[in-house]
Amino acid sequence: MKKVIVIFSLILVIGLLSGCGLREKLLAPPDVMEIPSGSLIAVCTKDDDVYKFIYKDDGVYEYYINDILQDEEAHDNILEQAYLHNESVENYLNDEYPGACTITDYVSEEE
Repeated sequence: MKKVIVIFSLILVIGLLSGCGLREKLLAPPDVMEIPSGSLIAVCTKDDDVYKFIYKDDGVYEYYINDILQDEEAHDNILEQAYLHNESVENYLNDEYPGACTITDYVSEEE
């Protein structure tokens, strides 16, 4: 009889937690994306336009054209291009903007 009560109690607790949205809050993505430490900024010039990439390894965190943050579709396109260049943003930049990029360390505005 004790086992039945324990199992019923466990099911009841799981049901209550699922019903109040706690599970969704725990699994939800963060509200604000944080750029990891050790990231780089590449500022590239091509055809009188200035492109700025904030990236680390194969991930691009922010992408600007003429100081305008680009939308999700443009961001996804850059990630796809990085993947196609041996999963490296630097390889993509070297191919797309040969000799036209200045790369520096990223420093957060909070620091």
